[in-house]
Amino acid sequence: MASKPVSQHKASSRAGKKSYLSYIVLIVIAAIGLFTTSAIGAVGGYQSALKDYQRQQSLESVKSLQEQYVLGVQDMDAGRLDLARQRFEYVLDHDPAFPGAAEKLVQVMQVLYATATPTAVPPTITPTPTPDLRPVQDLFTQAQNDYSQGNWNGTIEVLLALRKADVAFHVVEVDSLLYRSLRYRGLKKIQEEANLEGGMYDLSLAEGFGPLDAEAENWRNLARLYVIGSGFWEVHPEQAVYYFGQVAAAAPGLTDASGWTASGRYWASLIQYGDLLASQGEWCSAQEQYEAALSRRSDAALQEKAAEAQVKCSPPTETLSPSPKPSATPTGTFIPPTIPVETPTDTSPAPTTTQPEDTPAVTEQPTVTPTPTQELPPTPTETQPAPPTETQPAPPTETQPPPPTDTQTPPPPADTQAPSPLDEPISTMAAPYLAL
Repeated sequence: MASKPVSQHKASSRAGKKSYLSYIVLIVIAAIGLFTTSAIGAVGGYQSALKDYQRQQSLESVKSLQEQYVLGVQDMDAGRLDLARQRFEYVLDHDPAFPGAAEKLVQVMQVLYATATPTAVPPTITPTPTPDLRPVQDLFTQAQNDYSQGNWNGTIEVLLALRKADVAFHVVEVDSLLYRSLRYRGLKKIQEEANLEGGMYDLSLAEGFGPLDAEAENWRNLARLYVIGSGFWEVHPEQAVYYFGQVAAAAPGLTDASGWTASGRYWASLIQYGDLLASQGEWCSAQEQYEAALSRRSDAALQEKAAEAQVKCSPPTETLSPSPKPSATPTGTFIPPTIPVETPTDTSPAPTTTQPEDTPAVTEQPTVTPTPTQELPPTPTETQPAPPTETQPAPPTETQPPPPTDTQTPPPPADTQAPSPLDEPISTMAAPYLAL
């Protein structure tokens, strides 16, 4: 009894799955159909639009060709044959079968080539009378006289009037006079008239006739440097120092319309630059500028500024104080013993009580006999020797034993002790070792 409901449930579930799958298949088929229809419609629309565009373009092209044909006919009727020919050729290039264009082009070409161009008859040469050059020659003579008298303005004015009257009259001579007159007038303006800009302008005009010589070029450069430095005056003193320093070195008396000489402007620029550095706390650099200005001209106020800058550049320290001249050898320092230079012999006696009597003399000689390069302390006591002077060591105290004699015999011992081999002279004891 229980198996029937289970089988019925399975059958119903299978039927539900089949209906669900068929529903999905129908949806997919419908979507594919809709997409296909849309694609076909889009393709059809694109083709239709393309055809419309091509039709529109052809209509516009035909309209443009028709317009050019009409304009060509109008140009032909108005006698503008060359322009009409171009229009008809344009129409035939785009549409060789355009009605009437070929016939009109033939008509235009027949008219163009049928009209012969007449040969121009050469004009009859009418001889012209020889111009009277006497006024021009008089102007040239006057310009030469003005030039010889140093009247540069008059020379230039006469030559310009002559050039207007006859451009081809003595071109080389006129150009030469203009060049030299402009050169001398430019130098005069720079050197004597304090007109730096005008002088540079005249020299530039002269350069149009030929290259300037070294002197004229040098003065023009100096005037240019002066003018550039004037642009930095009291605004950028470091630049003014740079430019006026060059001019003051070559032409200290060069002056502009203000009356300031190049040397004066350089001196004032140094002070202005020093004041600027001092306001920025750069006292050492300010001192250099003040000293450079003092080297050119002395001034009380400037000396005070230089002194103040020097003090603030190198202020005195509180720990340093003037002290007497130190001695050659400071007190308390160790003075190494020096070899006496008076005599090459040994300066210290050999000890006599440090070795026992039964010690063989031969075996103890190396320890008790000093070499010539050794030196014993000047005093056997514990007292500190006095500091030596700058040139000679301090003298020994009174406790120092007297120097040995030429025989180098050691002093007798303090106690009554039997003589030992050490009492022999040092020279005889050290002879075998000195031989080595």
